[in-house]
Amino acid sequence: MKPSKCQECRDRAAWLDMFTALALAVFKTALGVLSGSMALQAHSLHSFGDFLTKGINLASVKLSSRPANSAFPYGYGKVQFLSANFIGISLMAGAAAMLWYNVTHLGSGHVQVPEVWAVFGALISAGTAELMHRYLRCVAEHTNSPAIMAAAADNRGDAYSSLAVLAGIVLSILGWVAADHLAAILVSLLVLRIGAVIAWDSIHGLMDGSVPSHRIDGIRQLLAAHHPGVSVVDLRGRRMGETWEVDLQLSISSQVTVEECHALTRELESRIAREEPHACHIRIRFIPQSGDATKTAVIETAAAVDEFAYLVEASAALRPLGHSRNGG
Repeated sequence: MKPSKCQECRDRAAWLDMFTALALAVFKTALGVLSGSMALQAHSLHSFGDFLTKGINLASVKLSSRPANSAFPYGYGKVQFLSANFIGISLMAGAAAMLWYNVTHLGSGHVQVPEVWAVFGALISAGTAELMHRYLRCVAEHTNSPAIMAAAADNRGDAYSSLAVLAGIVLSILGWVAADHLAAILVSLLVLRIGAVIAWDSIHGLMDGSVPSHRIDGIRQLLAAHHPGVSVVDLRGRRMGETWEVDLQLSISSQVTVEECHALTRELESRIAREEPHACHIRIRFIPQSGDATKTAVIETAAAVDEFAYLVEASAALRPLGHSRNGG
């Protein structure tokens, strides 16, 4: 896909994800109250939290699309890490509240058996969340968006937790009354773990975390295959939201001219960008090969010695003239 189409797909995915979360929240709240399922009600609170955080997610996706300027010369891509971090922390806070609520209810003995139709609510919730996860993951892989990837992981967590809710409802109806509350506790623990993973990944990105190692190895193999005469001295990359910054230091013969270096730089940038479309900031530096550097250093040292000897000879020639003037 072209970059503009990728951005349109990403924005559309963020809008769809937000309104799907709102629809599921309203649906599960109504069905949870009508059926008496505590697990379904707890899960609806999580969906309402999702709706709020995904609204922030959408705002970050829009902001990250703004072009670079003098204040932010590398663009606004890292705002998506901030959004993902907020989503992760919000999920952990909501999960902790859900956990405490259900543990206290279970400890006080305030339990009830949900109605049969609560089963359909859990099934619909699980199916919808799994479909959204697959769609969002596909979009995130094409756009390299950490915010959309976080939303995809959130939906996968919703699918798992909906299955836990379903198991709790079924077991509670079959006679294990506390199962509905135990399912709600399990949901809380699952959501807590997902929130921690999302928050840590966003922190990794904000701290200039490295590009995945297999991507770096791919660039190294690309250079070895197409430019065997150029050796890689240093190769690093950092995440900048949806894009990467790649820093290359290459060893090259000192016989290569400035024009040839410039042409090689353009060729390498173009080739890397074709193979890794998310590598939008590529910096390439050349250093002379070790043998050429030593030779150059010897030549420069010899020239300096000759110049020093010339100065000494000139000084010796002028010294008698200076003495005669002092004597006069």
